[in-house]
Amino acid sequence: MLLLALSGSGLGLIAACWGLALVPNLALAPGAFLVLFSLAFLAYGCGALAAYHLRNGLGVTIIVAIGLVARVILLPTAPSVSTDAYRYVWDARVAAAGIDPYAYPPTAPQVAALRDSNIYPKLNHPTWQTVYPPPAQAFFRAVYWIAPDSVTATKLALGIGELLALAALVPLLLTLDLPAGRLAIYAWNPLLLVEVWCSGHLDALVLPTVAAAALASARRRDGLAAALLGVGTLLKLYPAVLFVLLPGRRRPSVVASFACVVAAGVIATGGLERWPLAPIARYVRDEYFNPGLVRSLVNEPALALTVTAAWVIAVAWRGGAAHLAERGVPLVSGFIALSPNVFPWYAVWLVPLLAITPSAPLIVFTGTIAFAYAFFLAEPWAIPWWARLVEVAPLGFAVARALRALSVETLRARAGVGAE
Repeated sequence: MLLLALSGSGLGLIAACWGLALVPNLALAPGAFLVLFSLAFLAYGCGALAAYHLRNGLGVTIIVAIGLVARVILLPTAPSVSTDAYRYVWDARVAAAGIDPYAYPPTAPQVAALRDSNIYPKLNHPTWQTVYPPPAQAFFRAVYWIAPDSVTATKLALGIGELLALAALVPLLLTLDLPAGRLAIYAWNPLLLVEVWCSGHLDALVLPTVAAAALASARRRDGLAAALLGVGTLLKLYPAVLFVLLPGRRRPSVVASFACVVAAGVIATGGLERWPLAPIARYVRDEYFNPGLVRSLVNEPALALTVTAAWVIAVAWRGGAAHLAERGVPLVSGFIALSPNVFPWYAVWLVPLLAITPSAPLIVFTGTIAFAYAFFLAEPWAIPWWARLVEVAPLGFAVARALRALSVETLRARAGVGAE
């Protein structure tokens, strides 16, 4: 019966993904996007519940097969609700022409000869210099060398990276003696499917480093976990915060593993002066889309970053579980919610951790965060208040649950002291 429910849910997920793939431009049809995404998430939720306790190989085979079909369906779609993938191709085109991709924004006259009618018109922030670090630029150039000017090839390369995360989760579940059926929490997640296989975000390359680091940590190989987090940091910076959760983070060898990987990556790409620190700072300061909890109250990006850092320190200081995957869920979810901007794809790196340490409110949040795309429902573009409420409601439930657990824990501790 569970396998039948799993299969039916999988078919529902595939049908919803097919519907998304049939819409030529999701940004121009935001209502259809939100309906189809919600249907995909409903099917996903049913499938995740059906698979939650499964340990048999047939169930895992169904999960992987459905997940692969959904990915293949979305791969040919043109990115529309987010067009970052076009910037990846543009940066590679500039580099292939022998021009430093950090030197000029796309609107600069020095790169006018490189503009076309396919990639250039779809660039967001064309007056801004690129923010992607040198290791990411190297990835863009490698894909461009194989398939010039191909957004689909770029998405495929990113998707292969995402599949490595899927592969790492299987031994991680086995190592922790968890039901293999929990793989569905990751493999079928519609946010991940849309942001990687439809929109093609660089965050896909962070997923295998996080999943593999969690696997290494579960096997008590914190040196290897630190090195993997170093690789992720070179690509998107934010995986660095997970280092503070490694049980062996105070050991010199573990610190050296992380520091050496990061230092080697910086040196190999020409030193820190080659990194786009000023464009990144401008992005944090000037970008304003779906602001996090702090910035929604006070429009000060620096304050939001300070509170986010305080959250990371607090979670690390509190201690707790013995492996990265379990401790990572509260840290990453708070990091996302407190960030200056909460783009939907910023939540993707939470998904592999939720497969190991499920939280119903946070899993739901990976669905409701897509309501940020209600931004496109009316002009001038803005996220309506009701969409913001839908988006943050699961976080409210998660906080309430955490506070309740903390109060119960405190009462038990006091009762223990009183008994003595």
